[in-house]
Amino acid sequence: MKIALAQLDPTVGDFAGNATRILEMAEKARQRDADLVVFSELCLCGYLPQDLLERPSFRERNLRELACLAQKVPLPAIVGYVGRPSESTGKSATNAAAVIVDGRVVFEQQKMLLPTYDVFDESRYFQPARTQNVFSFGGQQLGITICEDIWNDKNFWVNRLYERDPVSELVGQGTTLLVNLSASPYVIDKRNLRLEMLRSLAHTHRRPILYVNQVGGNDSLLFDGGSLAVLPDGRVAAQALVFEQDLVMFDTDAGMGDIHPQPSDELEVAYLALVCGTRDYVRKCGYRRVVVGLSGGIDSATVAAIAAAAVGPENVLGVSMPGPYSSEGSRTDAAQLAKNLGIDLLVMPITDIFATYRATLSSAFVGKTEDVTEENLQARIRGNILMALSNKHGALVLSTGNKSEMAVGYCTLYGDMAGGLAVIS
Repeated sequence: MKIALAQLDPTVGDFAGNATRILEMAEKARQRDADLVVFSELCLCGYLPQDLLERPSFRERNLRELACLAQKVPLPAIVGYVGRPSESTGKSATNAAAVIVDGRVVFEQQKMLLPTYDVFDESRYFQPARTQNVFSFGGQQLGITICEDIWNDKNFWVNRLYERDPVSELVGQGTTLLVNLSASPYVIDKRNLRLEMLRSLAHTHRRPILYVNQVGGNDSLLFDGGSLAVLPDGRVAAQALVFEQDLVMFDTDAGMGDIHPQPSDELEVAYLALVCGTRDYVRKCGYRRVVVGLSGGIDSATVAAIAAAAVGPENVLGVSMPGPYSSEGSRTDAAQLAKNLGIDLLVMPITDIFATYRATLSSAFVGKTEDVTEENLQARIRGNILMALSNKHGALVLSTGNKSEMAVGYCTLYGDMAGGLAVIS
C-alpha cells in the first residue's frame, strides 16, 4: 500500500482555505498513485484554536466543512478535525481523526491523552477518548493515534504523565501499522528527541510508525513539520522537509519512501524556524510588507535578513534614523546592509526632532542632569517614526531587540519594543 504523508500549514479558523489546501494536497497524492493520504492533527481548523472551541458556530462549521470535504477528496484520507462527544460529559468537543472513504466518514478515532502543560491546555476543551479500535484498510490494521497519544512510552520515558498507553493498547488489538496525526510545536533539539522516541516505539512494538506533523506558525506557536515514516529497525523510510508544506510517499510493501533534504545542523534549523515564523505571522495577520529599523548593529541586521528571506526583499522597508550620537559607521553599515539584502532604505535623521523634544521638556527638567531619559527619548522618537510608516503604508513593524536584552530589561518601552512581532526575542 502506498501512503502519502501530507504536511500542511493551516490557518486557525480558515475552514475554507484549509479545506482547499487539503484537497490540493490530496490531488497531488492521487497523482502519485497513493492508496491513502494522511493529514495532521486538527488540520481542518488549524491547531490550536483555543477558546474558538467554545463557540458552537465554530464547531458546527467544522463539521459541515468535514462533510463537504468528504464528498470532494479524491482518495481515502485521514483528516484531523474537531469531533463531537458521543455522550454528554460537560465538554463540547473532541480532538479527532476521521477516516474518509468513498465520500463519507467511515471511522473516527478520538485523542486519548490530552496535554495540560507548557503551551497546552487541551483538557479544558476536549473530552478524551475512553476506547480505541483498529481500522482495517489496504491489508493493514491501522492503529490511529493523535499527537500526545504516542508520548507516553514506558520504555522511553522515565517519568510518565499518564496511566494509559494508547500505542500498547492498539498493538494489543492487532495493529500492524501505527499512524500518528500530530501538531507538535518546535523547540530547539526537539526534532532529535522526537526521532529517538519514534524509533523506540517502532522497535518496542515491532511495527512501522507514520508520523504526520503540522507545519508553520499560528500566533505564538511554530510547528516544524518533518513528518516521518520509521521502521522497526530504526531506519527512517520517509521524511518531509522542515518548515515547508510537503508531501512524501511511503510504500508499506517495500518499506521505502521519499527522503527529502534536511538541515545540516541546529543553527540552520533555528534560522529556518525564524524565517517560517515571521513569514506566517505576517501573512496570517493580513500583511504583505514589513518595516525594520536599521541601526547598523547585528540585531537589526539579523532581523532584516530574516525578513527578506521570509517575505521577499521587495517587501521589506529598512529605515535608518541617525541621531546626534550615531557614528558614521552605523550609518554606512545600515546602507550597505540594505544594498546587500536588496531592500529599500529610507534615511530619516532624528537630530532636529530630538532637539525639539529637549527644548519642549527643558522647563520641566530644570535642575536635572542628563540620564537615561534623554537616551530613551531617541528610542521613542524612532519607534514613533516606525509606527507612522506602518500606519501609512499598511506594513507590519518588526522590532529588533534580542532575547537577552528583553530578559534583563535593557530596552525602552514605547521605543525599541514598538512593533507587531519581536522576531529574535
